Amino acid sequence: MIPITRPDLPAFEDYVELLERVWETRMLSNFDHYAQRLERLAGDYLGVGTRVVSSGDVGLTCAIAALDVPRGAHALVPAFTFNSTINALLWNGLVPTFVDIDADTLNMDPDAAARAAERVRPGLVVATHCFGNPVDAQGLSRVAAAHGAPLLFDAAHGYGSKRAGVHVGGIGDVEVFSLSGTKPVTTAEGGLVTSRDPEFLERFTYTRAYGFQTDYNSRFIGLNGKMSELHAALGVLTLAHIEETLETRLSLVERYRRNLQSVRGLRFQAVRAEDRSTYKDLAVIFSTAGARNSVEAALTSAAIQTKRYFRPCHAMDSFRRFSTETLPVTETMYERILCLPLFCDLGHEDLDRICHIVTSNAAC
Repeated sequence: MIPITRPDLPAFEDYVELLERVWETRMLSNFDHYAQRLERLAGDYLGVGTRVVSSGDVGLTCAIAALDVPRGAHALVPAFTFNSTINALLWNGLVPTFVDIDADTLNMDPDAAARAAERVRPGLVVATHCFGNPVDAQGLSRVAAAHGAPLLFDAAHGYGSKRAGVHVGGIGDVEVFSLSGTKPVTTAEGGLVTSRDPEFLERFTYTRAYGFQTDYNSRFIGLNGKMSELHAALGVLTLAHIEETLETRLSLVERYRRNLQSVRGLRFQAVRAEDRSTYKDLAVIFSTAGARNSVEAALTSAAIQTKRYFRPCHAMDSFRRFSTETLPVTETMYERILCLPLFCDLGHEDLDRICHIVTSNAAC
């Protein structure tokens, strides 16, 4: 079977070498040596204040708590995102207001966000760098600023992405990365939270650690967001090779593009020429649902894994009650999108076979 993704891992002996220190010190957690080293590596690379956390999900939840948005406030958010984005809002007592996406970039549409903001006067604006494709930060910044709302980017897919040459991580008020096993760089499970605001970073340092520091006196309501030294050590090794990882992934994307460029009714997610996506997932979009379904079935029969990312959150059982407006682009994209295998050791022969199956079954 060809999986949709596989983590890019360092040499096992290199990881074991780092673990020897953990066994010697018996410090398994509490933001110790490797957690601090990981923060420095990521902060130097991104050029922004960085904090590690146990997962992107916990990072989102604690980051929103640190922003101190009043409970009951509305938060603009795309429905075309992983449900973790919505869960974090609800854990903080916020009301998600779903916003449609742009059909080309698959990111939240600033014009749709502006219309939604006029209806609900948001206390927070949240957008996702979908599959690592940087959002229109300028357009969404204008929407957020017009209502005095913080702008948070769910950058789960975006470690290594760039918006007009600037690393994702410093283009919103706060950004949250995931380092889970499906991401281009990984700590197995983990995340990063970034901001240029030192006051926010200080509050987040509390909210990710039960709400207190060394004196055990809770100053904020917090969670256990500690990243273990075992996870951080893995991240120290994988983050160091982010550029090589992305170079390989981008070369595979280009091969997909060449192979599939003549397929009628098929297109790729649009990424601006001046931007860089990590392509955490490689999405292709068909002109009809029938063509997508035909290709999906053929690949499944050939033991090639695909995914229909993302199931729209506004149609999920837990979130349906917040759906007040139609989202035609989101719903259409979900009917026509398919994510194809992409990982660093995907061989050219396997990639070409995938493309042959797509080409042979796309006419529907």
